[in-house]
Amino acid sequence: MPKIVDHDERREEILSAAVRVIDSVGLDNTTTRAIALESGYSNGVLSHYFQDKDDILRSILVKTHREFMDRVAASMHGKDEFGRLWAMLMQNLPLDRERHVETLMEITFWPRALSNPALREFQRDAASELLTQLRGLIGDVRVAGGLDTDLTDADVAELLIAVIDGLSVHAELFPKRLPTAYQKRLMRAQLTAIGFRVDEKASATSR
Repeated sequence: MPKIVDHDERREEILSAAVRVIDSVGLDNTTTRAIALESGYSNGVLSHYFQDKDDILRSILVKTHREFMDRVAASMHGKDEFGRLWAMLMQNLPLDRERHVETLMEITFWPRALSNPALREFQRDAASELLTQLRGLIGDVRVAGGLDTDLTDADVAELLIAVIDGLSVHAELFPKRLPTAYQKRLMRAQLTAIGFRVDEKASATSR
């Protein structure tokens, strides 16, 4: 009797192997052969599921974005308006191993997106989704009386995305300079500067 192949499981295994290889040697030094070796499958199997390295990277981001949203939803559970916004911001920063890997995948993707129209469109769609969610969370905080600024919710969302990206890149490049506690402190300072009434208890205890 022929073996029944779970294609979704196999695809996930290949993507997990690709993440490990990229994390270990960087994208430029990552080859489909190395991914195949790490996953335990042949190059032929890889080519059945993915067209090329860009397709693998894009698929990794789809996977990590899905896992990110699941984690965000769990971290927001039971929190008030500011707590939900803070949870979203914290899940976007490389505060632990899982978020470090996600950040690394994102940063790795950016240069390729700049030179590839299809990848750039994919990146725009992902960024647009995050901005929409942030605007909604910011609006909830404002309605609850936790934000005093003449900036629009869209303006504040753009600023926070810029802060997230800046802290993330610097934390990856200079991890000793920006440890977890310092990243959180800088984010609290930025929120205060914008006009948020920062809940110190919520921001101190949340991951």
